[in-house]
Amino acid sequence: MFNDTIKKGCGKIAVHATIDLYNQITKCLLPIPAKFHYTFNLRDIAKVFQGILMTKPISVSDNDMFAKLWLHEASRVFADRLCSTEDIEFFQDLVLEILVTKFKVKWAKKDIVFGKGQEPLFSVILRINSDLKYYELIEKKAKLLNVLEEKLTDYNFASSNKMDLVFFDDAIKHVIALLRILM
Repeated sequence: MFNDTIKKGCGKIAVHATIDLYNQITKCLLPIPAKFHYTFNLRDIAKVFQGILMTKPISVSDNDMFAKLWLHEASRVFADRLCSTEDIEFFQDLVLEILVTKFKVKWAKKDIVFGKGQEPLFSVILRINSDLKYYELIEKKAKLLNVLEEKLTDYNFASSNKMDLVFFDDAIKHVIALLRILM
């Protein structure tokens, strides 16, 4: 069971923040022939909350952690579809404004949140072999790289078709996104 601070405060904030985000995106990022996949609907709001509900109380201990979780889910649902630099920057500015105004976070600065390798990532990948799997913030990139390298080594040992992969930041984000989809 989540603590009272998160249950009472963050739930309502997340609902209003997600609806505001959805309204701004659907108003400003319209589908055009080059961006025909910019068709957002109410299912996208539900997907944000579906991702939030994959967590356990042990992984979300305070309001800041909840704000990071919301940022991660909103990014996976909305920003992963954006294809131009201008649209991604629009999303980042909008999300930072929402984090500051709705969630009242102090850490929401563009270079800190969206700097190279800085965006908060949540996944079950660190506990993939554990009986107790839960969605948690990946705080140490080195630990994540160790898990990915270990799984790649296991695959290469068991398979006749070897893969030689390099886990750069975008590749890591894609692996985490795929794992989230498969869950």
